Formats: sequence, C-alpha cells, structure tokens
Amino acid sequence: MGNSGRATVRGGRARTISSIPVCMSVGNWRDIAAAAQRQERRQEPLPDNFGLPDGLSQALRELEILQPPKKLEKSANWQGVVTDAMTIAREQWAAAALALGWSAEDLFGIGPRDDWDFQGLAVWLDGRRLIMLDEAKAIAADVSGERRAVFLRGGMRHGTHPFITPVMLWDFGR
Repeated sequence: MGNSGRATVRGGRARTISSIPVCMSVGNWRDIAAAAQRQERRQEPLPDNFGLPDGLSQALRELEILQPPKKLEKSANWQGVVTDAMTIAREQWAAAALALGWSAEDLFGIGPRDDWDFQGLAVWLDGRRLIMLDEAKAIAADVSGERRAVFLRGGMRHGTHPFITPVMLWDFGR
C-alpha cells in the first residue's frame, strides 16, 4: 500500500473505502494467507505484565513454573488449571476483569482445602475458552464452541460462603 491509501493486489484492482483496502478481485489463497500472517505479526506485542499489576503478573509467572501442590489427588489436573490461569492473563481477560471490579481471588482463587470450597475463574474454566465477560459473569465455550457455561461472580462456590476465604493458586498447598 502506498501513500495514496490505495491497495494493490497482484493480478487485480483494489479501491479504498475509509482507508480500508477493498479488493475488486482476489488473488490465490496463498496470497490471502500470507497477508493475514503479515497482519498478525503487526499486532502490538503483549506487555510483560499482561496489563496486570506487577505483583499479580509476577505471581502468575511463578505459578507457571511451580510444581503441583503435594496435596492434590490428581496432579495432572493442576497443569490444566495453570494453563487456564495463564490463558486468561495472556489474552488480557484478567486485566479486563480487574477493570470491571473483579478481585484477584475471583480470577485466581481456590478453596484452602480444595476446589469444592471455592473456585475462581481459572479453576472453573476446565479447558473452556472465555467468550464474554462483564461485572457479574463470564461466559465460556468448549473447544467446539457449541456448548457454553456461565461463571457467576459471587455465585455458588464462587465466593458466597461466609466461612471460606480463598487462597491464591500460587499459595495453594504450599
């Protein structure tokens, strides 16, 4: 694309509408895929702290390298929780949630004995991907995208029990 705001496509013509190139004829699929990859590379890199307060981002980076807690029945499940926690941080869902009034415990908390007492969002996700988040809830979809589930902040097992104070994932069982 030159300074004129017009796009050029090999073997075709293009015109510009509001500085967005619109192709009149499309090149082959390899040209389109290459253009999409170039666009992905131009996206702004993530900040080192995932857009989170420094103490929280540092704790998440430590969580990523910690061994599973000794008191777990199935340590294989722990890696899934860690992966989900890092995903919501890297995809900046955690930063958005904090801006909406969620607490770090809402996101990365777990019951002091196990996840039956309390589940923060990262524990609850269980491999699902977030698709929506607001002040009160998060909606996640399974890998196929067909099944959805709702996490209610402050809902059952998510903060309503008056005698359970969650611990952070990086402190659980240590």
